Amino acid sequence: MKQFNDDFKSKLYETIKDIENNSLVEIVSIIKAKSGNYREISLWIAAVAMFLTSSWLMFSKFEVDVYYIYLITIVSFIIVYLLTEIIKSWKRLFIKKKRMKRNVEIYGRAIFQKGGIRFTNERIGVLFYVSMFEKQVFILPDRGAETSVPDEEWQKMNTNFQSIFSEKDIAGAFIKELIKCKEIFAKYILPVENDINELPDDLEVDFKN
Repeated sequence: MKQFNDDFKSKLYETIKDIENNSLVEIVSIIKAKSGNYREISLWIAAVAMFLTSSWLMFSKFEVDVYYIYLITIVSFIIVYLLTEIIKSWKRLFIKKKRMKRNVEIYGRAIFQKGGIRFTNERIGVLFYVSMFEKQVFILPDRGAETSVPDEEWQKMNTNFQSIFSEKDIAGAFIKELIKCKEIFAKYILPVENDINELPDDLEVDFKN
C-alpha cells in the first residue's frame, strides 16, 4: 500500500476532477488492502505443519524428549502461522480465485451502498474499487452510467484495469487506466451546465459499526 501515498492521492483527485469536468459521470475510487480476512487459511496451514512436525519427531530415529516434541510442535505452529500471515503471495496460493472474486464483489457492493454512491440524481456514479491482496479491480456503475455506456466498453475497461497488477508501479498503472476512461465517459455521459459534484472524491467508508 506504500504506492498509494499522498502524491498518488493528489494525482488521483486531479484525474477524477478532469474526468468529471468533461462528463456528467461521478467517479469514486477506493483502495483497500484486502476484502477478506482469510485467517482460517493460515490456521489450517499451521495445523498441517504442526501435524507433520509432530509426526516426524515421533517417528524419527533420533531420541527426542516428549517435552521437546510438545514444545517444537507448538513453535512450528506459531512460526508457520506468522509466516503465512506475512507472506501474502504464499497465502494467496491456498485461496480459491472464485472465493476472492466473490469477496471483492461483496465488499465493493457494500461500499457502493453505504458510501451513498447510488444516490446521485441521474444515477451516474461509478465505483472503482481496488483490492490489493486479491489483485482485483471491481468496477461498479450505477444504473444510469451502466446503460449510457455500451457493454463492450465496460468489458474492455474491466480487462484493462485487471492488468495493472502485472505492473511494478500498480498505483501509476491505475492512474493511467483511469485517464483512458475520460474519453469514454465524455462520449457517452455528456456534461451539463452548472453540474454539481455530488460525491466526494476522497470518500471513506467505515464498516466497523
